[in-house]
Amino acid sequence: MGRTDKILDTITELAKEAGDLIKNYFRRLRSCDIEKKGFSHYVTRADKEAEDLLVTELQKEFPDIGICAEESKEVKGRGRFLIDPLDGTHNFMHGIPHFCVSIAYELESRIETSIIYDPIKDELFQATRGNGAFLNGYPIKPSKIKDFEKALIALGFPPTAYHLRERFMNALKELIIEVNSLRIFGSAALNLAYVAAGRIDGDMEFGLSPWDVAAGWLIVEEAGALITDENGREEILKGNIIAATPEIHPSLLKFAQEKIL
Repeated sequence: MGRTDKILDTITELAKEAGDLIKNYFRRLRSCDIEKKGFSHYVTRADKEAEDLLVTELQKEFPDIGICAEESKEVKGRGRFLIDPLDGTHNFMHGIPHFCVSIAYELESRIETSIIYDPIKDELFQATRGNGAFLNGYPIKPSKIKDFEKALIALGFPPTAYHLRERFMNALKELIIEVNSLRIFGSAALNLAYVAAGRIDGDMEFGLSPWDVAAGWLIVEEAGALITDENGREEILKGNIIAATPEIHPSLLKFAQEKIL
């Protein structure tokens, strides 16, 4: 077994352990302490304990690899794990069963392998560079929708992009007329996984951190969809991200550039 395969097996196992921990807290939300970190930015006990589990076990198994996680100080190393222990915290806090664990392994500025795990649906999205993308072991591909007006588009708008709020709201009025339908699910990682799996045709995300997008980026690419930053550049693991089928991506990118950014 090569090292990348070992890493994939390990992050898969740990994501499921963290998912079980999060799911247990979800069943008894009142016992899950909530801390406000900033404007519309919260962290729960589930976030912290899941991240502690992931960071501790990954450092034990791969002490030479760095860690970049949402709630912890970055640890330098040869390559790094990018970890979001609970993507979709607002959904979790409100009892909405739509959130996930997201882990990626980056080496020399490229994501080599990644997973996104939805503990409620028990859905595991995986990818390794050059080997395709999978959902629970089955290959996934983006949708075959080619026309922008027929597309189902998801959006994400975290507090870090609050300065774009007015343009964002005005743009929604136009976008809802131009496409078939819009969704705001509340989890950037799952939005990207859904683009990869053909459940949605495109996704626009604004103000992301590296751990928000790293795992989904590779899964989207390996499935055969397109993912870029706001300028059409690839491998930019933060900021404003556009992901879509190859046919929808140009129209969605143009809309974001002209109407929101």
